[in-house]
Amino acid sequence: MELLGKYTLFAEGARGNLGRQLLGRFKLLEGRDPQTWGIGIKEVWEIDPARHQPGLVVHSAGWPLDSATYGGGFLYHFENTSFP
Repeated sequence: MELLGKYTLFAEGARGNLGRQLLGRFKLLEGRDPQTWGIGIKEVWEIDPARHQPGLVVHSAGWPLDSATYGGGFLYHFENTSFP
């Protein structure tokens, strides 16, 4: 099969067999840092309406971790005084 197009989006997953073949065939990892992986956890909290700010987004790249640990977090205020 031959796919032709200006752009090709390849979305097989993080460790797919075809993805590994593409990495090797086109030498996509040469001169690059190794891939890193992470895990995400989602919670939904309901907060005091007085502290709620609809649309507020807070990103915490690296906090509260030390400088040797990769990670961070994010908070999104929803319309109903809850955020994940």
